[in-house]
Amino acid sequence: MIDTHCHLLPAIDDGSPSVEQSAVVLSLFAAQGVTDVVLTPHLNASTVSADGDAAVARRQRAFDELTRGAPAAPRLALGFEIMLDVPMPALALGDRRFSLAGSRYYLVEFPLSVVPQFAATVLHQMSRAGVVPIVAHPERYDACSPPAVRQWRQAGARVQLDATTLTRPTTRGQRARALLAEGLADILAADNHGDRRSLATGAQYLQEHQCGSVVEHLTTRNPGAIVSDGAMTDVPAANVVEGWMSRFAGLFNRQS
Repeated sequence: MIDTHCHLLPAIDDGSPSVEQSAVVLSLFAAQGVTDVVLTPHLNASTVSADGDAAVARRQRAFDELTRGAPAAPRLALGFEIMLDVPMPALALGDRRFSLAGSRYYLVEFPLSVVPQFAATVLHQMSRAGVVPIVAHPERYDACSPPAVRQWRQAGARVQLDATTLTRPTTRGQRARALLAEGLADILAADNHGDRRSLATGAQYLQEHQCGSVVEHLTTRNPGAIVSDGAMTDVPAANVVEGWMSRFAGLFNRQS
């Protein structure tokens, strides 16, 4: 499995506070079958023009520190999670230092109150520049619905669901499962912040709900296309049927 969204660079954002904590998480990932991790600290689009070079330098320093104490596996690559508080500067779209693993793919997020049409316009501008925006955890947004996300995909974007949110009996979990049922999800990722969130949680959940046919697409094939700068494939729709016992177990796991 390949995880393209993690905040494990030490003490650079709201993620892992130390090399030691990141090493623990990475060792757990490796034991669960994760072979590659893209490290994606937060970056605001509004600061890229003035502070982009400094952000890249800070990231490199944190990466050098991490690699001195990280386990041999999984393999590590660099990216950013870019908050599109404003449209991404045009020059940055030609600068692969801001993409995932130097590829054409850019991991982006929006403010929680994003307007769907604004998002579609910004995503279309990015795709017209020759890059592929990947919308991180759209299930977080009040504006998230299958029609809205379908519009974002038509604008040239791809979609990343948070692996652990997919399992939860919450509004966000329901939104994530609705996108999966419509065939609108492209990848899963942990969005780990030095904690217990894991790509394996979502993979196991889908296997247990007889949706194993999509697991390889979401956790290996499409994430592999990102790190190799290849083409993603469409993911088959997968309808997760939640019974009351599954909802209860999910609520218990969330609170534990």
